[in-house]
Amino acid sequence: MKISAINEYTNYNRIAAQKVDSGIYTKAVLLENSKSDIFEKKNKYNTISFTGVDGKGTVKQRGMLFHISSLPATRSYCGQFLDPQTDKFIEFLKESKQTHWIFNPLFALGDDLCPYNSSGRFSKNKYLVNLNELVKPEYGSILKPSELPDDVTSPVFTKDMLKAQKDPRFKKAYSRFQKLDASNPLKIEYNKFLDENKALWLDTYSAYDGISSIYGDNWREWPRNLQLLPEKARKFDKPFELLIQEELKNNLSNKEIKNVIDKINLFKFEQFIYDKQFKQFKNNLQENGINLILDLAIGVNPNGVDVWANKDMFLLDKDFKPTKVSGCPPESAYPRTQVWGHALYNYDSPKFWDYQEASLRKLLNEGDLRLDHFVGYINRAEIPTEFATDDGRILKGDEIFASKDKGGMGKSFFKPEWIARIDKKTNKFGENMFELFMRVAKEEGKIPQDCYILEDFGPLAETKAYKEFKNKFGDDFISQRIPIAMGIGENIQQKQDITNINYPEKLKNQKNIALLTGNHDLPPLKEYVDLLLDSDSKSGISLGRGKNSPALFRDFCKKELKLTKEEMKDHDLVMRELMKWHYTRNNIKQVQTTLQDALGIYYRPNIPGYWNGMEDKYKMKTTAEALLPYWSRVFPKDFLDRTDKSGINPGYKDLAQNYIQMMQELFK
Repeated sequence: MKISAINEYTNYNRIAAQKVDSGIYTKAVLLENSKSDIFEKKNKYNTISFTGVDGKGTVKQRGMLFHISSLPATRSYCGQFLDPQTDKFIEFLKESKQTHWIFNPLFALGDDLCPYNSSGRFSKNKYLVNLNELVKPEYGSILKPSELPDDVTSPVFTKDMLKAQKDPRFKKAYSRFQKLDASNPLKIEYNKFLDENKALWLDTYSAYDGISSIYGDNWREWPRNLQLLPEKARKFDKPFELLIQEELKNNLSNKEIKNVIDKINLFKFEQFIYDKQFKQFKNNLQENGINLILDLAIGVNPNGVDVWANKDMFLLDKDFKPTKVSGCPPESAYPRTQVWGHALYNYDSPKFWDYQEASLRKLLNEGDLRLDHFVGYINRAEIPTEFATDDGRILKGDEIFASKDKGGMGKSFFKPEWIARIDKKTNKFGENMFELFMRVAKEEGKIPQDCYILEDFGPLAETKAYKEFKNKFGDDFISQRIPIAMGIGENIQQKQDITNINYPEKLKNQKNIALLTGNHDLPPLKEYVDLLLDSDSKSGISLGRGKNSPALFRDFCKKELKLTKEEMKDHDLVMRELMKWHYTRNNIKQVQTTLQDALGIYYRPNIPGYWNGMEDKYKMKTTAEALLPYWSRVFPKDFLDRTDKSGINPGYKDLAQNYIQMMQELFK
């Protein structure tokens, strides 16, 4: 898509409806129609060649995308490590011949529960800790069985629910942990954890957490002396805890200061317990032949710890407010400007490059990496926080994208000059971002083309700069594709190999591709199948990154899936054959599916956010319009062991067994 096309479309009709399947799962149907060239342009650059379902499975890497928090758990509102329910899911992965469990970010969460809007890149989501483990001697029996939460099941949760359930018990466990003898193995492990992490991130993060307990988690609203605490700590080479006590003594009582210091130490303990359980969880996976793929979110919250601790690493004004924020131009899938709101990195700061390298190393020690919105390291959308209109008005924040009748520029407003090319930026070694990624992987004992998966969708993936990157570095990374969301069947219409006519010569036969049935924020595959098979053959349906024609999809089902017209009436059969099609590509390195696609159900973890207008619905905040916060839907307990789909706690044993059988037949 040409950038100039972004501002050319003005007329679109978006119909949003919801359909509930089995009580608690929402099916979001998004139909988009427009005569604009933003819709007319085929997304051929991201399609692949089709060769027919005529062989057994050939894909060596097979991964399931499913966030652990969506699992049920014992005495927890969300999924957690080392839980019997988690173990059952691992067994399902093993039986269905998966080689990878693909996670979305595990960073510490804000109130919106969005793992892509974290406070910082180093602290982790403590609510994934399994409190039940803390009654064991291995953990010094720092909790008693009678002190564990009630075993309450809920299909949704909020951060307040998690805080009420787990925070008092973390505090109680820490008070007992403090009393353990210094020779206790848990204490020895803890001290090792401190030594390994305090200089890199733990001291700074715990200080931020302690101050937040008094002044809130937006550091720009703190007293000025606390806003500047990281700079003072570096200048005078003083420990954060000592500085905090000095800075707070004129404002708080000794008791209040002690509470801050206690909170700092509690934070360190919580992160230690997370780290210990995560390592046990990862070992359990590896014993079952399953590796982890984690997610490196590209941005962080401007009100969070990373920006507080590294102000010169971001584009901020004199009051430390972002001058520009991250986002995405309108595209066929989401025809509004998306404003994610992350503070933008300052590529001219040496500290940024150190930060990027340190966060990469930490995550690569935990698993392979999906690089979220990777195109943002090549071209990025720099959306101003203030905009001057032609008539001299100054619009700020969401005022910019308010409707024109309310004085704004409209939800789809986007200036071409907001696209900035940053791929030429380099560190002190003269490395660009891609060369840094490759070096760090090799130094950590990994192969770049095995451990990095690029999310490279959307209009920013169609620029000249991005094509230059693909030509030079494309063989060094795994690149994602989602055929059905990108116009499956276009090669039937064109009568030729789409890959060959769109990729540079070097990439004609590229095999380093991760083929996706879907991802965390697209409608499920069953949604596409239903709409494409039930819709008028002449209509165009855009539910993902491209535009699909029902007629072309039926042609695809006939020629590629070898299905008759009568068989196409059975949507479950089409789903099964379509899933088999993904796994029988002979030129694909990795296939990623989602749990909802494996089971063939209407489940969607989250829907991407827009700026204003539909914000409540699409960010899934806890409002009357949305009902649910971002990423808090939980599958019912034992959903893999039951087949009764009635009521609000459906079971999917039969669907799971169907998928297992298919995979075992394909990958004997």
